[in-house]
Formats: sequence, C-alpha cells, structure tokens
Amino acid sequence: MNHSEQTVKMTVDEMTDASHWERLWAERWDARERLYVGEAHLGYWQARAEDFSDGRRACDYDFGRKIVDALSPYLPEKAEVLDVGCGPGSLLIPLSQAGHHVTAVEPAQRMIDELQANAAAAGIGAYEVISRVWQEVDVEGLAGRFDLALSSITMWMFRDLRTQLERLEQVSRGLCCVVGGASRETSGHSDGLWSAIMGDIPQPGYSEFPLAFNLLYAMGRLPEVRIVDYRTERSVESKTRQQKLFYTKYAKLTPKVEKLIEEKVKTSSESGMVQESCKASVVFWQSPAGNDASVE
Repeated sequence: MNHSEQTVKMTVDEMTDASHWERLWAERWDARERLYVGEAHLGYWQARAEDFSDGRRACDYDFGRKIVDALSPYLPEKAEVLDVGCGPGSLLIPLSQAGHHVTAVEPAQRMIDELQANAAAAGIGAYEVISRVWQEVDVEGLAGRFDLALSSITMWMFRDLRTQLERLEQVSRGLCCVVGGASRETSGHSDGLWSAIMGDIPQPGYSEFPLAFNLLYAMGRLPEVRIVDYRTERSVESKTRQQKLFYTKYAKLTPKVEKLIEEKVKTSSESGMVQESCKASVVFWQSPAGNDASVE
C-alpha cells in the first residue's frame, strides 16, 4: 500500500468512526469555551430574547416556515412535535399554524415570555412548554411520544453531542431533526467586525452542520439534509443590541468597541432597518426507537 492509498484508507476509517466526530465536536466546543469572557449560554439567551424575537417576528417567522416546508412531506397530519430550545416561537408558530401540536422545551423565562406573546398575537393557544434545560428533561417519561423531535440552533450548546442526539431519538417515534447554520461560519459576523474587535483571534464556529451529519452517519443512521434560504429583518436599534450582546461573550464593551458596532450596523441598514439573507441546514433522520420505515 502506497502513502496515498494509506491516507485514503485512514480518511474512510475516520469517516465511519463515531468517536472521531465526537472528538472534533468536543474540540470545537472547548475552543469556543476558552474564548468566552462573558455569559454564553442561558444568561446570554435571556438577554437576547427581545431582539431575537424581533428578527423572527418582523419576517413572519420566515426561518421557521422554510424549515416546516422542508419537513412537511415526512410528517403525518396533526403531528406531535417536540421543539427543543423553542425560543420566541420561531418554529412553534409555523408548526402550529400547519396543524401540528408542539411541546416546547425552553429554560430561558424571557424567551418563554416572548413565545407566549407571539403565540397569542398569532391566535395560537394549544401548545405546551417544559421550562427546563434540555439535559434535565426526563426523556424516559417522554419515550416514543413524538412524531418529530427537533433541536433548532441549540446543539452547539452541548459538548456531548452524541448523547443529545440519542436523547432526541429516544422521545421520537418518527423523525429527529437538527437545524443549524449552513455557511462555513455561522455567527453572522464575517463582515470585518470580528477582526476589528478581536484582532487575530480566530472567529469561532457555531454550526451544527456538517459535524452532526457525519456523526449520525458514523452512528449508522441515514440522515438527509436540506439547505433552506430565509431572511431576517430588524431595526437598527435591535440589531445593534444583538451585536453588542454577541460580543460581550468575547470582549469587554469599551466605548471604542461600542462605536465600532454602532457604525457597522448603521452602514448596513436601509431606512432604519437591517435585512439579512441567511441559510440554514435541516438535518433529519428516522429514529431507531420508532418504526422501521426509512425516509424516502
């Protein structure tokens, strides 16, 4: 066997070794954690509730609607759905309007407040909320209850990715789904602002894709993926607040840093609003805890 053949063989072996992808995920998680100087998890999302809700609501939940469109061919009518990390209703509202019943998992009370206000404005009242962090939810008590168990932009918070994927599988009798960013880096700051504030420090990645996809394949699953385009819109004030909160995770917000953020947001706005075109990855697969039918 020559060197090139050996290299290919090692690569194939790694692709089918779940521990390889688990290790890469954990290394990426650790690298982000080392950069944090401020709150990056529950406290961060508490603070983000208002502006996050603004961005979803202003575009009539375009993010959630595109994801529901991608999954609808694989769901029964009036599906039971578990929405892990529901936030302000990004998916709950489009899913409910499509006739499905949603049980939401959300530990951030401010997000729950936004969810309840948004759901009420949309005329939606038939949903449940489990106000706990996902790791503390009793999945044994929910085993096989849902036609779809999904996690949208939340898996990056967990170091033990495989465990959390398997927990989704445990509660699903049908599909499981992980939604994340689809670009190479998905924190939304590849506009020169990161380097202006952080210098030569590499910008961390948050995307659940493709590491989750590859891990699932190595676990013996047959995941599928859809890439969807969606848009967000929010006021300059809301976008500025979002940017400042993001950077408080990594740096002290000095007057100089705040001015950099304010100027960058202002230059990217039009008529007092900031519009963004984004991509999301929708990775879904059949739960082995459900029936033996495959996704076709």
